[in-house]
Amino acid sequence: MVTKRIPDLMLGKIAVLYPEAWLGDYVAEAAQEHGFDTIRTDKNALYPRSIPLMRWLERCAVWCCDGWKSGKPRFARIIAEGARIFAETLPTQEARVAFRRNVLKLLWDRREGTARLHDWLCGMRKELVAPLISGSRTLAEQGEVLDAFIDRTAPDGDASEMTLGLFAGFGEGNARINLSTLHSAKGREFEVVFMFGMDEGRIPRKNADALGLKEARRLFYVGFTRTESELHLIFSANSPSRFVSEVQQRLEE
Repeated sequence: MVTKRIPDLMLGKIAVLYPEAWLGDYVAEAAQEHGFDTIRTDKNALYPRSIPLMRWLERCAVWCCDGWKSGKPRFARIIAEGARIFAETLPTQEARVAFRRNVLKLLWDRREGTARLHDWLCGMRKELVAPLISGSRTLAEQGEVLDAFIDRTAPDGDASEMTLGLFAGFGEGNARINLSTLHSAKGREFEVVFMFGMDEGRIPRKNADALGLKEARRLFYVGFTRTESELHLIFSANSPSRFVSEVQQRLEE
């Protein structure tokens, strides 16, 4: 049904979102059984997206794949975020100008979405990230997360086939369905979104207090607004979330 509506739809522009990471295990298993590759951005993902350095590298990857042409993300935003992360080792205006020039050169020379992610990350770490982390007292842990991910993308790692496009979440070479919790999907957009597990008692959770209801509604809204073209709400028979029922009621009205 989806492919008929959007003939040129790539798997990388499809996302399955769910309230809790353990639901992603079932989705990933079902996708594998049907021959679909997936990429996850929940707590069972290849790397924690809660780490500012990893999120910044993601943005750099997006710029290398398509952003340098589309202006999304803006290069100025990449520089501003990087300057905040490495603020301790960029104390002067001269250091920040040199940082900007270095980032531009590195990203410009690496504009290839099908490139091996391991090579791209190793180059970024050696020529940019490592020297900045070595002069910081607060970034060692984030550097360790990056190193662990680089090991997983190495030729003998479990993510050895990852490309820069896959890391960016879209672009050339992206032939995997995106799996994510509602929380981790913030700030991203997809052509088609499936919101899985939209059951009463799961979102919101059973016996949720006022604060829990407010947070559940916010997460539902996050998922609801991730789509560019199509949204599918999936729930157990006779057990739709009250948020799903509200959507249905408004559509009928």
